[in-house]
Amino acid sequence: MSIAARCFKKIFHFNFKARTSRGLMKDKASWFIELRDPNLPAVAGWGECGPLPGLSPELNADFESVLNDVIAKVNASAYGMQDAPSILRMIPPGYSSVRFGFETALLDLQNGGRRILYHNSFLAGEPIPINGLIWMGDMDFLMDQINRKVEQGFRCLKLKVGGLDFERECGLLHYIRKKYFRENITIRLDANGGFRTD
Repeated sequence: MSIAARCFKKIFHFNFKARTSRGLMKDKASWFIELRDPNLPAVAGWGECGPLPGLSPELNADFESVLNDVIAKVNASAYGMQDAPSILRMIPPGYSSVRFGFETALLDLQNGGRRILYHNSFLAGEPIPINGLIWMGDMDFLMDQINRKVEQGFRCLKLKVGGLDFERECGLLHYIRKKYFRENITIRLDANGGFRTD
């Protein structure tokens, strides 16, 4: 028997003003894919398609129809778990979030529907270092986020930049370097296309 697929859309609402170089985001849509193997009806594999408005070129007027078309093709096929590569080939080029959603749903299903994609040291409880994300906003909002992330133990800060005055953003970087030089903070910048090539 073949894998059964379905998806549903969920809107997430930010509890703060989430600014990127492309503007303010008040909410974000995600499409969740559920895959089931009829031989294991109690087990479901889940994956998320989460393209970002203004940043993901695939998020266009055809996005939902393309996603629904892939779901229909999967349901009309005779593919089982052993046919994961064939299922992924049903996804048109350029729809990376759809591919990610199906890949993670397939991996989850293969691992018993326990939200496990890979068995690794992180799954065993070993933490991995990540960056503390700093959203755009006015200077007080930025400073508050930076100070909280450093206090929480983050040693890498990823700043959303490109939406404010360039000199003010450079001044903010100088402030971080001056105030937190002893903590040896790594700074990453995320402009999301906010800078012109010149």
